[in-house]
Amino acid sequence: MINNNKLLGEKFAHEFNKKYGIITYSGTLAIEVALSNLGLIKGDKVLVLSEVCYSIVNTILKLDLIPVIVNSKNGLYLTDEDVDNILSKQSINCILLVHQYGILNKINLEKYKNYGIKIIEDVAQAWNIGSDGYKIGEHSDIIVTSFGKTKPLSYGIGGGIFFNDKSIFKTMDYCDNESRENKNILLSYVYPLCEKINYDDLKLIADNIVFEQRMNSERYKNFFTKYTKIKYIESNDNNVWHRFPIWIEDEKLYNYIINKLSCTELEYQLPHEIELSKLKRNKNCIHYNYCLQSKRIILLRTRNINIDKQIKILERLLVI
Repeated sequence: MINNNKLLGEKFAHEFNKKYGIITYSGTLAIEVALSNLGLIKGDKVLVLSEVCYSIVNTILKLDLIPVIVNSKNGLYLTDEDVDNILSKQSINCILLVHQYGILNKINLEKYKNYGIKIIEDVAQAWNIGSDGYKIGEHSDIIVTSFGKTKPLSYGIGGGIFFNDKSIFKTMDYCDNESRENKNILLSYVYPLCEKINYDDLKLIADNIVFEQRMNSERYKNFFTKYTKIKYIESNDNNVWHRFPIWIEDEKLYNYIINKLSCTELEYQLPHEIELSKLKRNKNCIHYNYCLQSKRIILLRTRNINIDKQIKILERLLVI
């Protein structure tokens, strides 16, 4: 089982520019493994975007670390400006960079690594993401992902952690006698049924999902070019578009659309920033809000949809 896990982990690791990997019970547990292996100590600060699953922040709190939660200026993804604003106010020990909605957080990781900041990249919603000047995993210490059914790597259960430091292997419990007798074991989160995961099949599923999401996002882009009050991300980055975000600059137009959406079948969601009240030990969190227009963002679904129907609904909504 140990060899099967390491072999499968290594195959995925190469996809993320890392050498080794371990398949874990979940993506959240992969984050716990990652944070536990970076030499962080109690009270160290971990910067994380507000647009992430609350379980990520609860994992940071569980390890007696301090989450520094940032509402980015654009409302969706981190930029160097966001990170530099934080660093001008306080020190950071780790950046947990979640490529939320399959949108690349293209920040200068090499610069922050030179500051002594540890870097974890969460690619659960991003597969085959990147740009000409940015390779996933190239400058991060550890990559983590999830195999949840809503993710591109849609196995339905489990997650993974990918790295170059072989010492991480020694901190894992592989559900055997040798591991159980090792006093240095940190966690027992290796996924024991990893031999049931077929790498080629899972990779093909991810490729097909990402292809669909990108094709549908191109349709959205082409549609919105005629609306000057609606903005979208214009870049050459190889985004995955787990959700396609639009920014409504005119507040009246935004309120009009939101009021009408309840009467349509448009598949969308609104930004879901972390609610501090739902976090364990939320008083230990530090929160910065730089976002001025996050309430004016609408996230359009890109997967398992009828894109023609989606666009027809949008055409009706935008005739005012």
